[in-house]
Amino acid sequence: MVPYSEMMSPQSALFPLVSLLCMTALPLVAGCKGLDVVPTFSVDECPVFGDATGASASSREAVVARTLDGDTFETEDGETVRLLGVNSPEIEHPDQAEECWGPEAADWAAETLTGQTVRMGFDKTCTDKYGRTLAYIWTVGDPETTDDDVLINEEIIRAGAARVYEDFDDIKLAPVLYDAEAVAQRGEAGLWGVCES
Repeated sequence: MVPYSEMMSPQSALFPLVSLLCMTALPLVAGCKGLDVVPTFSVDECPVFGDATGASASSREAVVARTLDGDTFETEDGETVRLLGVNSPEIEHPDQAEECWGPEAADWAAETLTGQTVRMGFDKTCTDKYGRTLAYIWTVGDPETTDDDVLINEEIIRAGAARVYEDFDDIKLAPVLYDAEAVAQRGEAGLWGVCES
């Protein structure tokens, strides 16, 4: 398990200035008319959800209001968050058939996260093409006990309720997630014991 304190590191004070120059001056010099895609950030800082001032943070806390499936949830502030590097089986949607172990993955996430205060940490990309925040999620340990923060991205994979999302194999914690997946596969945990690959 990777403690939150070992993953996050302070960012250079020059990053905001460099980013501003890259996003404003460079397109003008290059003759670009605008961005065709949602801007992404190439560091550990992401815009603070709902903050019109443009503030950013390397991490922040939120309370999980409800889970949408095994790898996505909404916060009490209305932010939709996707577990970075995690791909749980789909539950039934109007445009999507239910996948093997989808309801069980959704149940695991609901039981583990709903009502919990979590800490979100960020990596190379802050949002996906649907506008969801991409984050590592740690439950906040109880300071009165010896409970440590738990990396949910790792635990859902170790439980066999999700696989590693291979489109993000260059993220910082990819090795941790792949190790958790190997443990789940060897033990035939969750989907690994019943679903075809």
